Amino acid sequence: MNLLMLRRFWVVPAVVTVALSAVLMCEAGCGYEAIFNFGDSNSDTGGFWSAFPAQRLGIPLVSPYLKSIGSDYKHGVNFATLASTVLLPQTSLFVSGLSPFALPIQLNQMKNFKAQVDQLYDQGSSNLPPPDIFGKSLYTFYIGQNDFTSNLAKGIDVVKPTLPQVISQITSTIKADIDEFGCMIPFNNAVVEYNKMLHDALNQTGKELSDANVIYVDSHKVLLKLFRHPASHGLKYGTLACCGNGGGPYNYNPKVFCGNNKVVNGQNITASACGDPENYVSWDGVHTTEAANKIIVDAILGDGFTNPPFEIKCT
Repeated sequence: MNLLMLRRFWVVPAVVTVALSAVLMCEAGCGYEAIFNFGDSNSDTGGFWSAFPAQRLGIPLVSPYLKSIGSDYKHGVNFATLASTVLLPQTSLFVSGLSPFALPIQLNQMKNFKAQVDQLYDQGSSNLPPPDIFGKSLYTFYIGQNDFTSNLAKGIDVVKPTLPQVISQITSTIKADIDEFGCMIPFNNAVVEYNKMLHDALNQTGKELSDANVIYVDSHKVLLKLFRHPASHGLKYGTLACCGNGGGPYNYNPKVFCGNNKVVNGQNITASACGDPENYVSWDGVHTTEAANKIIVDAILGDGFTNPPFEIKCT
């Protein structure tokens, strides 16, 4: 076995297993409607299209994300570029020969693509998939080889310490997705971590202020319940904004806020309000409705969302 084959089987055995399982499932009727690929030259459809096995899934070859003319993204997107790495390169393309489109950049491209689909699909963009495609798709990762080959000349002792970083980046990229309720997982994880730090700090502050009561209120916990299960609180819509533009699961367009009219890409668009805000959690994609605020306040003044527990008595 030559060195190239050794590297390829050493770097991506798990990725190959995942892709193979998906192909076998598809032949049994798995029903994937699109492919979103992250990788390097092994799956770069811009330069090494023959290495990408999309046709086995009965799906047309997907267009590279960076192809500006003639792209067709109805069946997915390929974010792979040759010489890409898992970790961000420490030097420029001209010094290292490594692509600037490392895995974290490809993930950001994916997030931007999804935002564009949510915004533009209802405007009749013929080369885009429907917004619900992301939950019906196969996500493949064929990357990691260049992280090793770029450092092999420095010796195996230099390569081995980078292994945990490479693995961590791959797993965090896979997790950096949207949960079943339409909420961004990494952002909510960051909020939870922030709230834990705040809670610990306020506990310490409370001990230092003997003549005051410091109460921690976990409004994030209440909001998550509303967004995820609006019907259980008498509402109809969780993540869908009452006043917005774009439709889809969010009806939110960061380019035109509630009540505004603006020309975007040559089109005059308006973010208008719904007629039944009492059924919504989100007012404009940023703020909550009056109906949601009432539920939040009732929960905070109730039980389970404050530490230490407290009760406001009205006389």
